[in-house]
Amino acid sequence: MHRSWLRTKLAETGTKVTGKVTERAKAMVPFQLASEDSCMVCGRTMRRHHTVRGDGRVCSPACARTWAEGL
Repeated sequence: MHRSWLRTKLAETGTKVTGKVTERAKAMVPFQLASEDSCMVCGRTMRRHHTVRGDGRVCSPACARTWAEGL
């Protein structure tokens, strides 16, 4: 076998593997909902990796204390 043929074959395999890994990684990223959740005290947008959504969310312990004092 010729040395340049082996290099070509190795490069093709690497490109194919890289493409498959990229495709799999993109498929694992969860879709983002159009509406963004925000803190009900200060209005700051919440981080997206949390699974809890809806009303009653606060962004920090300070906001939670402020909300609890208002009850």
